[in-house]
Amino acid sequence: MRLGTGLFAAVLAMGLGVAPPPAQAMDREQSDAIINSLTTARAFLQVSMSPDGKRLAALGYNGFGTGLFVGDTDKLDFRMVLESKREQALSYQYTRSPVSARWIDNELIAVDYNDDEAESIDAGGRKIAELGAQYLGRIDAEIDEPAQRVLVYLDADGEKPALVDPRTGERRPDTSRPPGKVMHAAFDDQGSLRAATTIDTTFWTEQTTIRQWYRPDARAPWQLLQESKVTDDYWRPMYVPKEPDSIVVESRTGRDTWAIMRYDTRRRAEVELMAGHPREDIVFASGLGNEVFQRVVTSGLKRQTHWFDEGWAVVQATLDKAFPGRNNDVLSGDPRRRVLVRSSSDADPGRWYVLDVRDRTLKEVAQSLPRLGSEKMRPMQTLRYAARDGLSIPAYLTLPASEGPHPMVVLIHGGPAARDHWAWDAEVQLLAQHGYAVFQPQFRGSTGFGAAFERAGLGQWGLAMQDDVTDGVRHLVDQGVADARRICIYGASYGGYAALWGLVKTPELYRCGISFAGVSDLDEFLSGRSDVNRNPVARETFMFLLNAGDGRKPGFAAVSPLKQVAKIQAPVLIVWGEQDRRVPPEQSERMVAALKANDKTYQWRSYRREGHGLSYVGSLREHYRELLDFLEQHNGVLPAPVPGASAAAGAARH
Repeated sequence: MRLGTGLFAAVLAMGLGVAPPPAQAMDREQSDAIINSLTTARAFLQVSMSPDGKRLAALGYNGFGTGLFVGDTDKLDFRMVLESKREQALSYQYTRSPVSARWIDNELIAVDYNDDEAESIDAGGRKIAELGAQYLGRIDAEIDEPAQRVLVYLDADGEKPALVDPRTGERRPDTSRPPGKVMHAAFDDQGSLRAATTIDTTFWTEQTTIRQWYRPDARAPWQLLQESKVTDDYWRPMYVPKEPDSIVVESRTGRDTWAIMRYDTRRRAEVELMAGHPREDIVFASGLGNEVFQRVVTSGLKRQTHWFDEGWAVVQATLDKAFPGRNNDVLSGDPRRRVLVRSSSDADPGRWYVLDVRDRTLKEVAQSLPRLGSEKMRPMQTLRYAARDGLSIPAYLTLPASEGPHPMVVLIHGGPAARDHWAWDAEVQLLAQHGYAVFQPQFRGSTGFGAAFERAGLGQWGLAMQDDVTDGVRHLVDQGVADARRICIYGASYGGYAALWGLVKTPELYRCGISFAGVSDLDEFLSGRSDVNRNPVARETFMFLLNAGDGRKPGFAAVSPLKQVAKIQAPVLIVWGEQDRRVPPEQSERMVAALKANDKTYQWRSYRREGHGLSYVGSLREHYRELLDFLEQHNGVLPAPVPGASAAAGAARH
């Protein structure tokens, strides 16, 4: 399922069942073991190292919720110093858990909690001072010295920055803010807010304006630099350097990919390309306060790290040689002493290592899922194929251990202005270990592959965007990868829409379809009680995606699965959360009623406590069990069932 966060946060670590032999059917016990293993709570979520490299702080699962563990880097003698606790807030109870922990200096740790509070603690877990709502970082340049000032937000919305003494809690709020709601903020090396992007919607027109602001120093009034539409490619401030009249911004103005530029506030123009890639977006940068960046990370079909510091480049080369074919991310440290590293891949959700540069040793200190068995996971391939109009479409493909052609699940991401990544994906592994090839097309309109590629999806819901999926499926059939007689389409949110629409538009292509929280009626979606319809910014953006921004209104009925349900021939599984505010439950409920009225083969399931995704591990496991059973029934055995056979299968609520 391609949406939701925090899906794996409710059970103890368990071992992974062995992958099925290529020619042997998997029994129920093996299948359930794999489901349980892939939905297990992660043992560790985050690891941070003190500036001197002597101690580690790690967020991990403690049997009830998230706990904070601190230990010596050499001894790895972790002990829990903070744990999740039940708290009372007015008329309800909630579980208060740490969600982030970072060393401020060698003695203090900044902890953010899930109730929008942050505090500093010592290594024993003793509270030292309240920091605000969110810790951003320390301001002092001497990293080995005790911190005197840290930058925080005092509010959950990121509207009230302040400097705080992490030992006393003394605060110095920055009360000067530009008009409007702050979306992006940029500070100088003293922690002063100096540049900001704000958003403002006119009440009577519901048109949204983006404004860029700057002030020459912390006492100067704010200057308006630029205005744009919310649907424009506007730049975003990242950092205000010491150089006068300058802002470091991320932008793709006049180019296809996101790059780092220097913006001249007097000329009100981008005047220098500081770092950029012609085909890949820059998604991360460090060392913005230096004369030369330390590094940038670009993200095409795979992520790439580019260092501009020679010492760190040597460290990266050492890591990539030790762990080839993986994402090796330097988290913190000194390239002359110790470095904390996170290494992950398509087959491994992550491990943390400490590289001792002087001793030339590399030691594993934590694993995300210690009993996973990465050697049993299936590799994710990257590929490109040509759409019918010649556009090159990026995609991911994960194959089972058996020989092809394979039964295949076409897994469509949500958004649609989103994307998949070459990374560990529990759902992909679940399907691959049950014998299915998993195809993830990054159809036009997906983000991360250039502005032109995104714009190619404008106004193409149910049209060229769906054709890209169809063309990819047929490409894999022609290549002998997919068995044309056993292909199912599955997705959530927009992916749920695309799954339903695939069954309508190309009924000959699919044996079955699964829609989780899928939009079925675009007209109703844009006039009903969806959060998208209630939020003027979301609505304006959504209409832009649908209408190509030129006022042309497509016939929504012509691309709405609910209005074309008679064309569906394959069995359908409809799933939704009853608390969903993004795609309201009636989008799925009305689709179920239409399938029934048209005598179609279908199943449905709703989850009473869930919203736009599955947050409870019990719900997730139940969904995966039903998903696999549905696939086995309709996509795993030949010959295919007779199209149109009616069977309103078991419905249940949980």
